[in-house]
Amino acid sequence: MNWYAGYTKCNHERLVEKLLHDKGINTFLPEILVPSRRKNRKILIKRPLFRNYLFVEINELQENWFKVFRTPGLARICGNGRPMPIPKEDIDSIRIFVSSERNIFPLPYLHVGAKVQVISGPLAGAIGIFVKEDHRKRRLAVSLEMMGQSVVVSLLDDEVKPF
Repeated sequence: MNWYAGYTKCNHERLVEKLLHDKGINTFLPEILVPSRRKNRKILIKRPLFRNYLFVEINELQENWFKVFRTPGLARICGNGRPMPIPKEDIDSIRIFVSSERNIFPLPYLHVGAKVQVISGPLAGAIGIFVKEDHRKRRLAVSLEMMGQSVVVSLLDDEVKPF
């Protein structure tokens, strides 16, 4: 039995999880509590940790693959040309993170030199190059080019996304 990442249609993670569970296939949908604003109050709601993804445990028998692939709402099993298994240690680590009392949140994978776009704050919409990361302060240094000049700005890690 191996774990695979399944990519679902938008907001179909819970439906796909239920359909696969009904077929007798083991799934894992990591969820976190996030604040949400409802009219005049704030509440905490459960959201998938990774949008549009859930994990599916599939054995090598062909009949299980067909059960999974024919599930409505499931777009594909992720991999490079063919489904690639996810190490069990990674699934176990995600389970530990989700079950902990810590606040966790997903972030896009960024590497130095990547082109990023600022998505919130006064610089929203600006495009720059990811230069440096400060892990202790959760800050990123992003170089923005303007008129042939470069300016480095310090931003929170949730204020940027890959471009």
